[in-house]
Amino acid sequence: MLQQIQSAVEVATHLPRYKQIVHVLFKYGFGDVLKLVALQKVLGIDHAKLPVHDSGMLARPPAERLRLAIEELGPTFIKFGQVVSARRDLVTDEFHDELCKLQSHVPTFPGDVAKGIVAAELGMELSEVFSEFDEEPLAGASIAQVHRAVMVDGTVVAVKVQRPNIRPTIEKDLAVFLDLARFLDKHVPSLSSLNPVSVATEFGITLRKELDFTHEADSARRFAEQFEGNEGIHCPRVFLELSSGKVLTMEFLTGLPADQPGILSQHRIDPVALSERISILIYQQVFEFGFFHGDPHPGNMTILENGAVGLYDYGMMGSLSPSFRASIARLVGGLAEKDHRMVMRSLLEMSEKKVSPDQDELLGDIVEFCDLNLRKSLAEINLGAVLNSLLDLLRSHKLQMKGCFYLGVKALSQVEAVGRALNPDLNFIALGEPYASKIIADKYKPAQLMGFIKKLGIESLDFLETFPYELRYFWDRVRKGEVDLPLQHKIDPNGFEPMRKTLDSVVNRLAQALLAAALLICASILILSGLPPKPGGIPLIGLIPLIAGGYISVRLMLSIWKHGGL
Repeated sequence: MLQQIQSAVEVATHLPRYKQIVHVLFKYGFGDVLKLVALQKVLGIDHAKLPVHDSGMLARPPAERLRLAIEELGPTFIKFGQVVSARRDLVTDEFHDELCKLQSHVPTFPGDVAKGIVAAELGMELSEVFSEFDEEPLAGASIAQVHRAVMVDGTVVAVKVQRPNIRPTIEKDLAVFLDLARFLDKHVPSLSSLNPVSVATEFGITLRKELDFTHEADSARRFAEQFEGNEGIHCPRVFLELSSGKVLTMEFLTGLPADQPGILSQHRIDPVALSERISILIYQQVFEFGFFHGDPHPGNMTILENGAVGLYDYGMMGSLSPSFRASIARLVGGLAEKDHRMVMRSLLEMSEKKVSPDQDELLGDIVEFCDLNLRKSLAEINLGAVLNSLLDLLRSHKLQMKGCFYLGVKALSQVEAVGRALNPDLNFIALGEPYASKIIADKYKPAQLMGFIKKLGIESLDFLETFPYELRYFWDRVRKGEVDLPLQHKIDPNGFEPMRKTLDSVVNRLAQALLAAALLICASILILSGLPPKPGGIPLIGLIPLIAGGYISVRLMLSIWKHGGL
């Protein structure tokens, strides 16, 4: 009851913003949406028709009208549109292309206001730090804009300044988003499968993080560290002493457009070599480091005079765990080798639930997908187009992938587009295959296997330590009658002898499994001890229980498989 009252109070507080949203949706011809959500579901009106303020607006495509409405609704909605444009599981190609235009067309705020924010954040007069500060911004984004400035020592910098009083507006809009997501989840079944509450919550976390520029500063420094010594890429220096939560000061990079081969050739930069270098850089980010630039479009990229790639804007970064990188590697390898089962397994590994309602149907659709999209040679295949078509397949099977997957697809697609603009004959997949193969091969190196055995040993010890207590706790609950165990048994014509044999088999297998686990744990501890003699670098004293445990495990698995258990 208290929660319902609190929710009603929050909705009442947000009513002015709701009215503004409704007004804008009417203005851009989305009366049918309001009818579906508000009237049919809440008021029960089936044939109500809502007027449109501008009848000429309906002549424009719905995707364009949505983009215009988002721009008018302000920074939070613009940022949401940008985030959704990276989630190809949520929007069609038409809406994706239009939402991508939200990267630009963002109005700026006065330069004198920006200077005031910088002075207040740094706690000093601008003249103490900058000899020049251009009031006219270089670019405007949804939550900030960038100004060129010159430090007193002559260093040219780019100063990113957060929009004034944006946090209260964003917090109010995020609360509205969450209200709408809960409403859609409850009343619109066709959208509830997209998990709108989770999307809204994830968006709130991401946006709040972006409002604190210290996170972007840390990302820029981490990104620069992983490419330290690589002359093919230049990461702008971050001036932490001139940065805060609302101001970010970085080295000013000037260069040539990354997607204009004619201009690059005039400056003696080989577009073909550059296309390969840009492609290799994104594969290094994804597969080697697991930390990548999530929005490497041409507007966030420039080519310096020495041919090095310069990247801007580290607000949207992706992070991949080693296991997730291995799954991506298997996906790329499966697509390259047309291994349908490998593609399916890697997709399920990267999904939220890791299962599909109908794996046979999924495999069949993957076979059809590969036949349609992968008949050409690797050089002729557009990986970005293939991955985006793959997202349509995932959407049809209602497979929800983790957010980093969509960001990775976006980054790979954007870099491939830049590479093909420079070199139409670019073999993007072939350049990435060695990195994917290395990830798969490294998984089976002795060091990796030893790490797996060590991890297995530690987890098994933890299990053996807690299992007796949990078993005793469960048995106490059974004895006290707190647990109901529904048992049914049909007496065999031969009496209880078949059941006795079955129980014997079960107990024997359990005993063998525990013995094998104990031997493998013992082996991992002895191997890690490093005691000589060590033939092949592995202590002999550890090989004996390892072989014995392995033998019992294989024998047990063969027995289970023989009786139809696998």
